[in-house]
This record gives sequence, structure tokens and C-alpha cells, in this order.
Amino acid sequence: MESRRKTAGKNRSKGQAADQGPGPRYHILDWILKKYEGRTTRSDWRQEKTGNKSLKIQQEHFDAAGKTELLSEIRELEEQGLIRVKYFSGGSDVEKITYNLRDMERFYEIEGKRSEKSILEEAWNCVSAYGAQAESPWLRAYYEDLLRDIDKGKYPDHLSGPGVLLFRCLNILENLKEPVYVRIFSSQYLGGSKVFEETLKARVVSIGKDYHPMADKAMKDQQVLSQMYLETYSQEMELKGELKIVLAGREVDLSQFPYGAVLNTETLKNAEISRKQEIRKIITVENKANYMSMPYEQGTLILFCHGFFSPLERDFLVKLEREVLEPSRQAGQEIEYWHTGDLDYGGVRIFRYIRTNIFPRIRPWQMDVEQYERYQEYALEMKPSSRRELKDMKEPLLQPLIDRIAAEGKVIEQECFLFREREPRRGHPV
Repeated sequence: MESRRKTAGKNRSKGQAADQGPGPRYHILDWILKKYEGRTTRSDWRQEKTGNKSLKIQQEHFDAAGKTELLSEIRELEEQGLIRVKYFSGGSDVEKITYNLRDMERFYEIEGKRSEKSILEEAWNCVSAYGAQAESPWLRAYYEDLLRDIDKGKYPDHLSGPGVLLFRCLNILENLKEPVYVRIFSSQYLGGSKVFEETLKARVVSIGKDYHPMADKAMKDQQVLSQMYLETYSQEMELKGELKIVLAGREVDLSQFPYGAVLNTETLKNAEISRKQEIRKIITVENKANYMSMPYEQGTLILFCHGFFSPLERDFLVKLEREVLEPSRQAGQEIEYWHTGDLDYGGVRIFRYIRTNIFPRIRPWQMDVEQYERYQEYALEMKPSSRRELKDMKEPLLQPLIDRIAAEGKVIEQECFLFREREPRRGHPV
């Protein structure tokens, strides 16, 4: 036993890693490490610790390890220069051992353990490396927050799960410029068509909601992924009314389809927007039934936003507004923008999203306290989490409605507006 310990100690002193062999455990080092961990905090892991500490040897130590075994350990560690021993005067019994804090990493290595310092240092280096590759502000902010947590001694949960695969995925995602189907992306970059959905999806969605500038907390998972150009199906824009586009040099007047039309991904990417528009009013509609029920009206463009517009839809509509409609408005042609949706937390966030990212002059339609009161018998209880979030929201154009919903704790779905027995269908905003 003694010779085996000495041999192992000599090998390690020449630089043998702790995981290259089973290695013996020293009771003395185990006690030192426990004492050290009980008196240190993760937040000071960056500080280099030096100075001598001591461990008094009590009868309980001999009882736990056995006197012969313990004295053998002490002699071995003393021979290696890792501890100094003080004996009781006139005898061979050990009074205490002294060690230096600068040797703690060596103690961990001998015991086959990892210190908090080495674990956090490795995490910091890993996050720093991937953070240095990040280009977009949102992803840099994510990595910076992780590094701040590590500096405070908090090990990132993301590293204990999918690990660096998540970081690799995020760094690739930020550079996507057009939609990619999830399984194609996963197969091409992550080593399997289902890796993303089975391992990374939930974390990527969570990070997207917290950091991506075009994601919103009220978005569904797939809507968040769409903002990063990850799709499970083609991005499509459904509309009815006035809109002229140019495809392959030919102008297409979509008002010729009074019951509606759908522009698929390739059309959204390749269509040019005609400068000769007769749009005088734009209405965005959250829910499909309400969109379908709205009749064609000359001069009006009705858009089904299915909650949150996808990136391709958003880019198309921003171009329409900024390059065609806004110049027309400045030339004296007044254009109205309206949105109608659910009277709930999600509906408020969708309105704000459209106003902030697409149509800055948009106003709410059928989204006021009067409408809320009219359909009270169809109200549904809010989720407590949504109610808490709503109480903190500030949206000037909807603030009276927000305050009323938060106070009542009840919401109304837009489809209720179609109940004929309650009220005749209302036409377009005027």
C-alpha cells in the first residue's frame, strides 16, 4: 500500500494528469479540500490565494482513517513537499499539519477532483471564445451576460446541458440571411436532422425571447425561430385588396383577387413593389376568421398577420411603407393604418410590435374599453403570469384598455366580434 502511494505520487509530480490512472485518495487532502470549500465562495474564484493554513490532527482523524494509514499518508505528503508536519514535543504523534493555499489545485488533481476555480475558468474561456466570434449586438449581449454570471461564480446552465453545441448553433444562426427549414439547418450544421428540435430548440427560443431584437415574449416558439430565419414551413403573406407588385417585369394587380391571395416565400423574396399604388388604408388583422370575414374594399389593403409577421413579411411591408406609401403621404396623399386583434396581453404586444417595427403611424381599431365592455359575457380568465406582465406594460394608444384588462383579469378573443347574434358585423374603420 505504502509503495503504491509513493509511486503514484512520484508519477504525478512529473506532470501525470489525475485522470490518467485511478490514483489513491488521501484522507488528509480530502479533509483539507472540504475545509477549503467550506470557507470560500465562488465569487472570488479569480483571486489567487496564497498563505499558510493548518489542520490540527484530532483523535477523530485517526479513528476515521486508522492511525497507521494516516501517519503513512502524512509522511508521503511531507516527502512530496506538499505539507509540513509539527509533532508533539518528545514524541512521534502529529499535532498539526501546515499547507499553502497555492497548492490547492495540486491537491484537487491528486484527489481526482476539479476545483470551482478550474471549472469556472474553463467555462469563462469557452464563452469568451464563442463571444469573440459573435457579430450581432443581441448575441454579444447574451455572451456578455454569461461572462458576468461566471465572474460572479455562477456556472452557466447552458454549459451543463447541450454545452458548446448551443453556442455553435447560435453563432451560425446570427449569420442566416434568409429562411432555412429547421431540419435542413440541423442536418447541415449540427450533425443530424433532429438534433436541433430534440436538444437545442427550447434553449434557443428562450434566448431569442430575452435577446433577439425582433422577438417578443408573447410570441409562440415557432414565431421566435422565424425571427432567426428558422422555419418548419414556408413564410407566406396572406392579403386581400389593393397591392401591385412586379414579377419578372410584369405588373400584377392583386386587387383582381377580391377574396384574397397568398404570397409565398419566393414571391416575397423576388417581387418588386410597384410605385403605382392606390392604397389609402391598411388594416392588419390578428386572427384568421376575422380576416376572412372582412370584405374587399377599394383602396384598402387587408393583411392577415397571424400573430407576428415573419421576417420576410416584415421586410416586404417596411419597404412598402417607407419607399412607396410614406413618399405618397408626404406628397399630400393621406394613408390610414389600423390594427385589430385580441383584447389580451398578446394582442397588445402584437400591436406594439407592428407599430414599432413596421407601421409607426398605425392605430388600434376595435381595441378599446368600449369594445371590451360590449363583449364582457365572452371574457376569459387571464393567466396570472400574463396579468403581471400586462400591468407593467406601457402603450399610450392602448393604455386605457391595458389598465382595464389588468384590473379585471379577463381577456376577450377577437373571434367574439363575429358573433352575429351579439352585434351586426362592423365594417372597416372610417
